[in-house]
Amino acid sequence: MRRVCLSLISIALLLSSSARADHLPRHLLAGGNPEKVLAGIHLERSRLSDVIRTYGEPLKVEGDDYYWEKHGWKLHLVIYRGDSIKNGEYVAMIEVEGTDVPRGMNKTGRGLRLGDTISAIRRIYGRRFKERKLPKLNIHDVMLQWRREEVSLVAEIDGRGRIKNLRLYAPE
Repeated sequence: MRRVCLSLISIALLLSSSARADHLPRHLLAGGNPEKVLAGIHLERSRLSDVIRTYGEPLKVEGDDYYWEKHGWKLHLVIYRGDSIKNGEYVAMIEVEGTDVPRGMNKTGRGLRLGDTISAIRRIYGRRFKERKLPKLNIHDVMLQWRREEVSLVAEIDGRGRIKNLRLYAPE
């Protein structure tokens, strides 16, 4: 019983610390200009109508979340409406994953692709990022965050060491 309680407490602490850790420490912040493009979608310039024109109507809509799923790939967007510079609508999050992703949709603006390794992250963005490995929870990911704006890029890594999911978050 004590072991189960300690395990549950450990998991709760891990989850709460990762929830609080959305801001990386200064020494881990990426240099250069922040990444703002994933799957051909620009955090600041793209509108939902642009995405629909490119990828068609979403398969599912749940509040601010829009989901596309076709032939071995998935696209997920969060679109916020309200205070923003773009007439009240902006892309808050872009997520892409899959094995048969159409050309151009599987990469960031700087060229990091699904299927790449952590060495590609280092080559493209440098060595300043946070790598998280929690084998018991089957979590392995890399988070990049930029200084000037709190844009975040998260690459989820599979068991073979390849990127299986990319998520790009707009500043909060």
